[in-house]
Amino acid sequence: MASSIISLVGTGGVFLFLYFVLRAASHLVNRFSERRYRAYRRLAKRYRGRYEPRGMGEPPTVGFLYNGSLVRVGLAPAGRNRGQSAPRSRVVARIGRINRSFRMEVIAASPDSLLRPPRGTRRITIGDSNFDRSFHLFANDSEIATSLFESVGRRAVENLGRLAFPAGFLISIDPERMMVQIERDMGTDDEILGRMVYESLALLDAFRASVQAKMSKGITIQEVGAASIAETGPPICKVCGDPIVYKTRRVVCSACRTPYHQDCWEYIGGCSIFGCQGKLSVVV
Repeated sequence: MASSIISLVGTGGVFLFLYFVLRAASHLVNRFSERRYRAYRRLAKRYRGRYEPRGMGEPPTVGFLYNGSLVRVGLAPAGRNRGQSAPRSRVVARIGRINRSFRMEVIAASPDSLLRPPRGTRRITIGDSNFDRSFHLFANDSEIATSLFESVGRRAVENLGRLAFPAGFLISIDPERMMVQIERDMGTDDEILGRMVYESLALLDAFRASVQAKMSKGITIQEVGAASIAETGPPICKVCGDPIVYKTRRVVCSACRTPYHQDCWEYIGGCSIFGCQGKLSVVV
């Protein structure tokens, strides 16, 4: 009987010891995470948004509402072709109520720039020699694109370019969202992350004003059919950034219809578009 009691006490002591060890480890992890992701926490507080942890060792995301658009900030999922050494910071704003058909991409001009116009767009210059020399602009509506980069929008893009340098960056607008992506981790510094978000929101405001100005003239932005692959080239996988060429195994997210390589979809386990959270794909 005494030996049984001693055995129970010993077992209980072991479990109690393990409990305190796990509590201490959890506390240390939380402290480390809080310091490491402090910029995201402050960003959530600044915009009265939500700080969303993504699990052990995964960077968080921040979501908030801005003038009726849901905005999410965080790191993009890493594709197999990029590896963990190339983090990509993203600011993504849902703009479905603003935009019905306008498409645009802006990238910094460099010898390595891939000058392949996105589907349904063409190269556009705005008439500012410095801007046109520093950035490649593709859009399907030259009037909106030119209006967007008259003043506030142009300054926002130039400031984002300075923040990104020497890394690459991408600005993309489609009927569902506006995305600003910089090819490095901006969340290591509170001021830098805040500046990226601030300039992205300034660009969003400029885009909203450009669309409203066109519509106020009585010109309706009509939904247009997708251009052919022969005209624009294959779609781009949102995970690895490579073209989804003909006869490649490919899928689309069943929720938002974003295309992926099938291998890339299986690698990340779901849609990489912020706010979509799609987990089911459709083979195409």
